[in-house]
Amino acid sequence: MKETDKAIFLHRIHFSESSLIVTFYTFRNGLQKFIFQGGKKKPSGLFPLSLSEINYYRRPDSDLGKVTNVQPYHMLHQLTGNPLKSTIAFFIGDVLKQCLQTDQSDPRLFYFVEQQIILLDAEEEVSLFALKFLLQFAEHMGIDPSLEVVNKKYFYLQDGEFSDSERRGEIVSNQATAELIQELLRSNKTEGFPKETKQETLETLLLYYKLHIPKFDVQKSLEIVRDILYT
Repeated sequence: MKETDKAIFLHRIHFSESSLIVTFYTFRNGLQKFIFQGGKKKPSGLFPLSLSEINYYRRPDSDLGKVTNVQPYHMLHQLTGNPLKSTIAFFIGDVLKQCLQTDQSDPRLFYFVEQQIILLDAEEEVSLFALKFLLQFAEHMGIDPSLEVVNKKYFYLQDGEFSDSERRGEIVSNQATAELIQELLRSNKTEGFPKETKQETLETLLLYYKLHIPKFDVQKSLEIVRDILYT
């Protein structure tokens, strides 16, 4: 039986001379993998975080469904033509692929990711976009840091807590990173933070994810986004 669903494209690997195995985050069925026969030759508009309507069907003798058609349901004009935005999209797609490991529908999460993609495509200034996304996505993953009203000097990654006290033997950020994370969580202005602090904050947040999400590893895409954003 053929089905239709909204889907966010995350990843592809080669399957044959003309076909692909593609990974989507779908509205109705969460994370899904499909064989896309002839996908290499069809003008499907598959690029990281593309917003697509997919037609597919499943066979009872296979874990993989088969995509028969992919069409964009929202046009994204900047994610392919802007090298900075396409790099961020690739990085966020990697984060999503590492974190979304269920085929359960989660409309609230789907709409959040969809709106973040549309925002990335539209915004002019995106140097902090990856940091903001990681902090907001952490809330949906149930691992958001505990934020108090008063600014604290340190961010302890294992507990997800900010503190003014130094605790030996724990994984902790430096003070500049703790300050930037708190400002981002409060949606305050973040002008004046140097590239070095933004890079350190990105790496701190990814270490935080690694401590709280099983098998999380985006080292390859981190190296790419770090080189593009902070050099």
